[in-house]
Amino acid sequence: MVPARIVRFGVCTFLACVLATTPALPQQAVPPAAPERVIINFILPIDSNTVNLLLGVVNAQVRNGVKKITIVLSSPGGDTTATFAAYNILKNIPAEITTFNAGNIDSAAILIYCAGKHRYSFPRPARFLIHGNALTLGAAMPVDYIFLDNQLQQIKSLNQMVVQVVTATSNKKQPDVEAAVRGQTILSPEEAKEWGIVQEIKDSFMEPGAVFVSVNTPSKDEEKKPPQPTISSGGSN
Repeated sequence: MVPARIVRFGVCTFLACVLATTPALPQQAVPPAAPERVIINFILPIDSNTVNLLLGVVNAQVRNGVKKITIVLSSPGGDTTATFAAYNILKNIPAEITTFNAGNIDSAAILIYCAGKHRYSFPRPARFLIHGNALTLGAAMPVDYIFLDNQLQQIKSLNQMVVQVVTATSNKKQPDVEAAVRGQTILSPEEAKEWGIVQEIKDSFMEPGAVFVSVNTPSKDEEKKPPQPTISSGGSN
């Protein structure tokens, strides 16, 4: 009979040999923690392409676990329909959205600005321009009464949506906002703060530990297309 001490010694020696010859498993890399806040730079006109780019960046940050997003915005406005879509989506994503006026919030751009739970602005000469929509027709494009009437109804509907969003965001009554839309009203940051659109005027949008991301339009070949009627925010004065 083999003594138990010899058996234990043999087993320990075998295990030591196995451990010595077994390659170490590679350690899995620990994914980096999501930043406390991501700052997205959006200095672009607004159309369906730029709105999709902005929402793509926002959604990517949310998927990465970011809970606080600041959109630094300066835009001459543009496609009102695309801007309404951006407003609705930004109001419903699972992240805290802050908007910051970095220069001019004109026309349809005010809808993206109003999507922020927190809304800040640089001091003067930053501005806000509130006004209604306009119909742009291609050169020598024939129109009839039915077409014009349908377009007019769309313009009225879009204007009313602008009024509703600004009224819900500001402390102004709906008739006051309707008058501002009709009159192409320019507000300074101080005036926008009095309206309740701006919550605070700041000298900087940066925060410690924040990550800065820009929305850039991709380069693409220009395509010639026949002129199409479009409804968008009218040009600024």
